[in-house]
Amino acid sequence: MPNKLDPILWVGNVSPIRLPHFFPFQKREVEIVFRASCAEALSLLKTQKFSSILVQDPRAEDRLEFLVQARLYQPIAPRILIAEDLSEQEVREGINKAQVFRFMRWPLSEREVWAQLESALQKHSMYLSRSLLLRESSHQNKQLEALTHSLEGMVEERTQFIELSHNEESEKLNRERLLVRFIKDLGTQNSFEDILGVLRKELRKFHKMGDPILAYRLGGGKTFFLSFHSGHFNQTDTLSYFEFPKTAEVPSPELIRYFANHFGRPFIRAYAVPLELRLTSHLVGDEGEAILCIENSLSDKEMTPFIDFMTDRMRPLSMALDRVLLESQLSSFSYRWEKTFDGMRDPVAIVDLEYNVVRANRKFSDKFFQQKCFESFAHKKSQCEGCPVPTALKEGVTASGQIQVDGRVYQVHSYPVLLEHGARPTNIVNQYVDITQSRELYLRMLQNEKMGAIGMLAGNIAHELNNPLTGLRALTQVLLQEVTDEGNLRADLIEIEKATARSQRIIKNLLDFSKGEDQPSEYISVDEVIERTLPMLKSALRQHRLEVDLKTLGHSVFVEPHLLQQVVFNLINNACQAMKDPGRLRVETEVRANQVLIRIEDTGPGIPEDIQRRIFEPFFTTKKEGHGTGLGLSMSKSIIEKFGGTIQFQNVEPQGCCFTIVLPTKSSE
Repeated sequence: MPNKLDPILWVGNVSPIRLPHFFPFQKREVEIVFRASCAEALSLLKTQKFSSILVQDPRAEDRLEFLVQARLYQPIAPRILIAEDLSEQEVREGINKAQVFRFMRWPLSEREVWAQLESALQKHSMYLSRSLLLRESSHQNKQLEALTHSLEGMVEERTQFIELSHNEESEKLNRERLLVRFIKDLGTQNSFEDILGVLRKELRKFHKMGDPILAYRLGGGKTFFLSFHSGHFNQTDTLSYFEFPKTAEVPSPELIRYFANHFGRPFIRAYAVPLELRLTSHLVGDEGEAILCIENSLSDKEMTPFIDFMTDRMRPLSMALDRVLLESQLSSFSYRWEKTFDGMRDPVAIVDLEYNVVRANRKFSDKFFQQKCFESFAHKKSQCEGCPVPTALKEGVTASGQIQVDGRVYQVHSYPVLLEHGARPTNIVNQYVDITQSRELYLRMLQNEKMGAIGMLAGNIAHELNNPLTGLRALTQVLLQEVTDEGNLRADLIEIEKATARSQRIIKNLLDFSKGEDQPSEYISVDEVIERTLPMLKSALRQHRLEVDLKTLGHSVFVEPHLLQQVVFNLINNACQAMKDPGRLRVETEVRANQVLIRIEDTGPGIPEDIQRRIFEPFFTTKKEGHGTGLGLSMSKSIIEKFGGTIQFQNVEPQGCCFTIVLPTKSSE
């Protein structure tokens, strides 16, 4: 069968848009009806229903008046205004008087028009669905009102014959009045206890009556019992199943026995009345059923007026109980959803297409006041860097990304909400997973693996070179004892002995550099640490001019030497890599007050302003893949702060960058 057409009324000049009369919108066929003027369109509004109304750039006074009339004739059809000359006053009046759905400024593309029309059709569909629900609820209310009016009419009709059968009509009139009052009393009650309390009060006119017991079941196997015990309202439940009677009757012995076992007391003669739960059954997606059981010891003669009494009240009771049960289920669903939402460990938020927070749990923000998600969660004025929401909105699939908030790193998973397959997302569900600790553990693992590899290399070098160097140095020292002080041979042997000692010292520095984090902190001069490190960077410094100015030999800092050596190594190596052409590298130290300063300055291109705030972030690197992990500066910052110091940088003129390390010092005695 063909899909039902959604007619759209288009008022104004349509030639710039070039839309066909028929085109699909999300599995629906749309018919566009064009009218050149507002007057022609207004007459059409009186005879034909439209799913949306679009006005394209007529005169300002005509279009505003037309939109006001369109609201009156077809209030649930969303109204869109496209114009070049939109003023703030017209927008305000369009919202207040005509309740315009969208204002769009010309010129704009066909896709933008299609997107707004599709949004308007979705809005119209939502209005229709809401109208159907309201109509159903209104129908129930009208039934109750009709019953009330009918009963009141019957009361008025009966009074016309009061003179012919005064006693009979007086009794009937009183009966109807009591029923009307009963219905009105039920209409003001909002709980099971109150409704059963009204019925309990009505039953007092009969002698030998027990309190009413309500039993209901909403699918599944659990049955709920609502009753009074010693004047107090009680609610119990059971998983045992029994058949509810389908008609008003005296319960079977099996049912009486079941009630007696459940309540733990003997049951006398009872009367069971089935109740209808139409709205509740529709909500839970299964057939709900309920019965009202009333204990009594009435004789057969006394049962007739009692049955008539209950027959009159079955329908109002059913409707009142159905209404309260529906409200209870809705409240329970809402409460369960809210508690589940708030009980999640990770922050979760539902945002719309404009990044406004629709709903959020307590982990996200206690108070968001309809703010943007980046305002509520990250306290920012713009979208978070790395946010996956744009990708999820564009592609309609789950997307992930990482953002930083107050020094913590969150893995954000964005799940698009699609009302129909292939449709554009209407909302996005964001889950924020705190991965700060796991990232720190990962950084430590990478650093340990790197230093372990360097340690293995250093151990192999020491094993292969220390033995021959030791023998060479010992032989040189023996030869020095045997040669005379005259001639060049002694000077050559002294140079050989110095070279072997320097080689052994470089190997020792390499071993110290690769030691693990179990080394204790000690007081050491930063000049000594720098002198140990520079020989390991000779290959990196080969094409650059090195200037060293160390002035802190008489002062010491409390650090782990191998960690400080790693920081110096990283900064000098980064500076060498930043200078693509031969340049100058300056390393200097000085004492200022009770602090030691280390400056490492290069003549490279400097650090671009757009990445300066990110260079200390873990895994951030501008190097090509395979040439860097983005961990050097991050680890350096952590190490310096661990020793109570700071690390900063600034670009220098005419070009280059200078890193400055500040550490607390202790003057050597």
